[in-house]
Amino acid sequence: MKQKVLIAVAVLAVVTAGLLVWRPWADEAPDGTAFRVGEDVVSIDDLDARNDSLRALYGIQEPLGDEGLDDFRRQAAKSMAISLVLDGAVDDAGIEVSQAEVDEAVTAFVASRFEGDRDQFLDSLGNVNTSEDAVIEEVRRQLELRALLAEVSGEVTVSDADVAVAFEERKADLGTPERRVISNIVVESRAEGQEVRTELDGGADVVALARRVSIDAATREKGGDLGAVSRADLLPDVADAVFRTGAGKAYGPVEGTQGWNVGVVSRVQQPAAATLAGVREDLRAVLVSERTQAIWSEWLAGELREADIRYEAAYRPSDPYDITSWEQPLGTDQAGADK
Repeated sequence: MKQKVLIAVAVLAVVTAGLLVWRPWADEAPDGTAFRVGEDVVSIDDLDARNDSLRALYGIQEPLGDEGLDDFRRQAAKSMAISLVLDGAVDDAGIEVSQAEVDEAVTAFVASRFEGDRDQFLDSLGNVNTSEDAVIEEVRRQLELRALLAEVSGEVTVSDADVAVAFEERKADLGTPERRVISNIVVESRAEGQEVRTELDGGADVVALARRVSIDAATREKGGDLGAVSRADLLPDVADAVFRTGAGKAYGPVEGTQGWNVGVVSRVQQPAAATLAGVREDLRAVLVSERTQAIWSEWLAGELREADIRYEAAYRPSDPYDITSWEQPLGTDQAGADK
């Protein structure tokens, strides 16, 4: 399932990576409109509902500050507008995904994220104000986009020689980075975080404490276990706190997007240099992905030039002409935790 979710999120990242053409309004939009694509009107409620589904699936969180929230909503509108253009392309291509495929993907997602605990999965949906039906529909959309990506890009291959050249160019970045195995607790305030830190410093069991006080539904029942994380997997401030903490020690409280993080580093995994033999196939997969996305991006830019995308002022992105990606600060397999 991890591979499937990674593919789905990779498609989502590509979806948000195209050029967007903005045109002035041709007429007045109905009240409560966020943007329009052709004759389709997308309301603010529609946009909020989609954001809730993405938060449930991938842990994408709205920033806490007003300035960050405003930019987030504009970029979310941009992402959804592009997604609607792609929905039209899916229909034009005649792509269909069976209910069995959707059910399999959802079941595997629940098994991967919630250890097969359906009740915990449903509880997490309530915590982010979305429904199972909305998540299922988003999973269907991602499977359709994966099929569209395959149709647009065709078969992409990378030779051994190309892999060898890329290894020489990238070997400094291909080694295994230092990682820390952590258990993370999220609470609502700094004061609560300091209380948790005091308990941890006094020898409290982090697993039991996480199950008792953490507000992170995705990791609470697992005792806050996030496994081995690198700096790149974490928000910068959280990464600084975690990576200056030794094995067996507590870190935090440090503020994240969902609340205040406190936890324990249980083990430090040292970095290791890469070898061509060790990374050949993984690197080949990266190169295939890069070439695939280049083909996709060129095709998508052409589709967007033909689209009539019009934003209301409060939802118009600041960079409608830029190629950007809405990157998640968390690793996909750990989404839902506020790292």
